[in-house]
Amino acid sequence: MRKRKDKKNGPEMAQTSNVSRLSKTHPEYWKPRLVHRNYLNRDGTVTQMPEWHIRLADAGRREWFNLNTPNQSTAATKARDIYLSIQSLGWQITLEKHKPSKIAKADVCTVGEFVHAVKEHSHLRPITVRRYAVKLRKMIVDIAGLEKGLKGKAKKLKYDYVNGGQKQWLETVNKQSLGILTPESVNAWRNNYVNKAGDDPLKRKSAERSAAGCIRCSRALFSTEIISVLPLKVPESPFTGVKLRDPGPQRYRSTINIEWLLGCAERDLNNVEHEQEYLALNLCLWGGLRRKEADLLEWKQIDFKEGQLSVCRTEYFEPKTEESQRTVDLPDEALNIFRKFKKGSSSNFVLKGANPNLSATYDYYRCDKIWRALNKWLRGKGIKDEKAIHALRKESGSLIASSYGIEAAREHLGHRDISTTSSHYVSKKARREVIIKDSTNQLYVIKTDAL
Repeated sequence: MRKRKDKKNGPEMAQTSNVSRLSKTHPEYWKPRLVHRNYLNRDGTVTQMPEWHIRLADAGRREWFNLNTPNQSTAATKARDIYLSIQSLGWQITLEKHKPSKIAKADVCTVGEFVHAVKEHSHLRPITVRRYAVKLRKMIVDIAGLEKGLKGKAKKLKYDYVNGGQKQWLETVNKQSLGILTPESVNAWRNNYVNKAGDDPLKRKSAERSAAGCIRCSRALFSTEIISVLPLKVPESPFTGVKLRDPGPQRYRSTINIEWLLGCAERDLNNVEHEQEYLALNLCLWGGLRRKEADLLEWKQIDFKEGQLSVCRTEYFEPKTEESQRTVDLPDEALNIFRKFKKGSSSNFVLKGANPNLSATYDYYRCDKIWRALNKWLRGKGIKDEKAIHALRKESGSLIASSYGIEAAREHLGHRDISTTSSHYVSKKARREVIIKDSTNQLYVIKTDAL
């Protein structure tokens, strides 16, 4: 980019079709005064910048300000703040804060540099860095407007890892300056993300949870203990002052007739062709196991004499937390199923699959084919959860909570804190009756099945 191509001069920029009578301290005053600036490229084509700009004048001086956001409401608020800064603090301080020199800007690292530094110098596991980085890049893409105007194949190009589309897209995102993340842009991103869900209460609640999770994971990368060890310049935490809207617990409500489901499994899966899916289902249901726990479970972790299954750290498996290491009591029905499979197994692992990949930085499953087949079967039986296999673990925890209480469910599932268990499961299903007697001693009973 070499030459600016802005057709309107200063006075013309200030003239709008409907001049607002609002005060200059109101963000709405600035909306009609925002512009997208154009640049003339070396090849003669014109490129429009996605970010909004504002040109302000005071005391005989005019300056353009890049508001660093494609969101008009956020840009209008920034324009108002810059104007007020000029009036109260003067040009010099305002320019240092809102229009730093190119040298100062260059000191702020890019997204790619930041993620690489966190991976190399922090205490986080590579797979954790990768998961958090996915959330961070999602916010960067939306705030920078990188997908603005993309449709059809152009929008799906980022998934094309075969022909290099995914690599090219990742490079584009990684080149973005980390400086575009600010408390204002993060707040605006969250509001926009939730508003896209429309007025449907269920969709909005789901969007609120997704946005909160995205912010929480991204914010973890900016913790003091991580930032203090990074050998590069990182802007102040963009999450300072950003309050997470607590969407509330997503309490599990069982929609599974477990007796019917097990009956269907006996009929459909307990055969030579689908026996591994049958075994995987029973592991997750009876043991309350996470998919990774079942995927890497070894026969030595099942004590048939004591009737227990041990979830623990092995040379192939790292528990999610220390509390995830636990001992699960198994009923005779489950032990008989597992005992039958052990007789015909020559592997150290309970489920048949590929070799473990200890260096994987993504969710690698050695029994991926089994999990895909089981997931498809569960959906065919009416389980509509986004993670159908994880619904088996939830059902297991719900059954334990109903019969033995919340603390037993926490131990069964390996939760770190009982608040996690109590916010997602109920301790029992109790029938409660309101008894009312009138003057003639007539009895009225209002029955409710309360969870």
